[in-house]
Amino acid sequence: MRVDGIRWTGVFLLIALWAAPSLVHGQPVPDTLSFDRARALLEAHNPQLRAVQAQREATGQAARAGALFPNPTVSVSEERTNLEGDGVDDQWYLSVTQPLRYPGEQQARSEAATAVARAAQARAEETAASLYRTLRRRYLDVVVADRRHQIHRRFAEAIRQAARAARVRVQEGDLGTFRQARIQTAQAQYEDGLAEATRALRTARTDLYALLHPDDAQQGPPDAAAVPTIHPTGTLQYRPVRVSQDVALQRALQQRGQLRAARARLQAQRERLTTARYGRWPDVSVSAGPKTQNVPGSETTFGFTAALNVELPLWNGGQTHVDATRNRRNEAQARLEAARRQVRTDVQTALEDLRSYRSRIETVSQKVLADTDSLLQNAEYVYREGDITLFELLDAIESARAAALLKTRLTAGYLRALYDLEYALGVGPADAPIVVEGALDPRDPELN
Repeated sequence: MRVDGIRWTGVFLLIALWAAPSLVHGQPVPDTLSFDRARALLEAHNPQLRAVQAQREATGQAARAGALFPNPTVSVSEERTNLEGDGVDDQWYLSVTQPLRYPGEQQARSEAATAVARAAQARAEETAASLYRTLRRRYLDVVVADRRHQIHRRFAEAIRQAARAARVRVQEGDLGTFRQARIQTAQAQYEDGLAEATRALRTARTDLYALLHPDDAQQGPPDAAAVPTIHPTGTLQYRPVRVSQDVALQRALQQRGQLRAARARLQAQRERLTTARYGRWPDVSVSAGPKTQNVPGSETTFGFTAALNVELPLWNGGQTHVDATRNRRNEAQARLEAARRQVRTDVQTALEDLRSYRSRIETVSQKVLADTDSLLQNAEYVYREGDITLFELLDAIESARAAALLKTRLTAGYLRALYDLEYALGVGPADAPIVVEGALDPRDPELN
């Protein structure tokens, strides 16, 4: 009967876990969250991503609308002339006027609109890549905060055990009040560290949740009941990744959305300058239409009118507009150079950070701290055997905790450098990873 009870309990637990996301505010963010699921939620629910996508569509449509060939105009007019005696000469005109553009002008307008649409698309991809890096960092922040929380909890429990043993020894007269005060102080510090780690974990989960939840899942400010306890499936891992700087720079200069947008804006300004130069030429239009004339004593006669209209640029020759457009082109050229420098800096900084953390992990974490994982257990054992003093035990516990936190910090910094590198290369949520798979699992690079 006991086995059956456990079995039914397990079934009910599975049903509860399956139903929980739909019971809490219709919440689609699962408690156990893989990175692939997090990426899908980002693409589905993030308002910044939706906003930049809508802006991309609006900018492209507005640019295409401005490049359309001008519409014709229709006019109807009547001309009445009083004749000598009785009667009126009544004439009606129907005219259709079509503005004309020079062949090069219309082509420049169309190419400028295409370039503006490309710039909007590239800006949207740059924003998506930035949000993707933010998602990776926040997902990693939860994993790191959870690891740090486990470390602080483990060592806080070790201090609690030491404090309980110290109280017993004080009662037995084997430990003085000074040493008791020392361990009480250490316990207070470790309890505070655990409380801070708990707060940091809660904050990391809230920040990740803010990127992923749908609009209608949160009507007011988030609270502890509204934010689920997210448990990412990723774990901290280290695998050495080496990337060729020359190849990385070449790819970034070709693929980064910031640069592609700057190049497209420069192309648009060049085409607009061509359009502005055509604006110094006279505007030309043609008009044509039927005409009727009704004179008393005769039948209504029909005719046809046609005209070529040429605007004379007497007061405004268009040079000021050309000069302004030329300066906007020069501005776009300078911004392209600034974007190129920024992308180079992003790649170089990420690679330098990557090399630094890789070297520190391989030197400090894997060599110097290679045998520190069992330091806490060994210290507790020899203390119980009476081979070390209380102060030596406290020092050993602090050293073991510092080593565990240092390993976590180095691995997290290494992974953040990988994410920064992929962002510098222009990798977004819709792209396949280049250097690192998912959120936490680096793989062999293709850029070597």
